[in-house]
Amino acid sequence: MATMMLNGGADVRFVQAMLGHAHLSTTEIYTRVAIRKLKEVHAFSHPGANLERPEISSDLEEEKEKLLSSLAAESLEEN
Repeated sequence: MATMMLNGGADVRFVQAMLGHAHLSTTEIYTRVAIRKLKEVHAFSHPGANLERPEISSDLEEEKEKLLSSLAAESLEEN
């Protein structure tokens, strides 16, 4: 029941009071928040969660490919 309440948006302090626990750590032992709910809260509230990544220009893409090729060649030389 406590997990369902937390998943529904109840504050853990209210759940603590309802269950009669003196310490919040006791309430945390008996409640499990689903990872899905944590992801939903993150997506809703984190400032960077909804930002779009800018497109990489073709010049930067070419530079990236050159760098990766150089690193690969360097790795082969070391082996």
